[in-house]
Amino acid sequence: MKALCLGGLTVALLAGCAGHTHSLVAEESDRAFKGGLFRHEGRDGPTMILELAGTRFEAHGFAISRIQNLAELRRQYFPGKHYERIFSGMDTDHYVYTAEPELRAGNGTALRCSAIWRANGSPAGHCVTAEGTHINFRFE
Repeated sequence: MKALCLGGLTVALLAGCAGHTHSLVAEESDRAFKGGLFRHEGRDGPTMILELAGTRFEAHGFAISRIQNLAELRRQYFPGKHYERIFSGMDTDHYVYTAEPELRAGNGTALRCSAIWRANGSPAGHCVTAEGTHINFRFE
């Protein structure tokens, strides 16, 4: 019984350290993508992996920007406690995050990608191949 409890605790701790991971939604992504994941939190930093035409593309440690349109939020919510919570940083539901990772394959081929998502949402966007083809993706 102790081993079972310790094993469950170990799995829970490892999952907690892994960060917030999203899986590729095949039905809502271009059929060229066969799988992928997007991780934007955790001790290992941001990670994006996509499989395209049998080739695995990866990016690690790329920058993620956090944006909040306070002018628009002020127009919608001012005056009031909700706006005060947004302005003070206590209400983070109105942040929009963006990332522009460049994924690389083992053979040196690159995909330039752009992703956007709202706080508590899932990343979506597109990648551009070396040939200039745009390929859409969405994670959940």
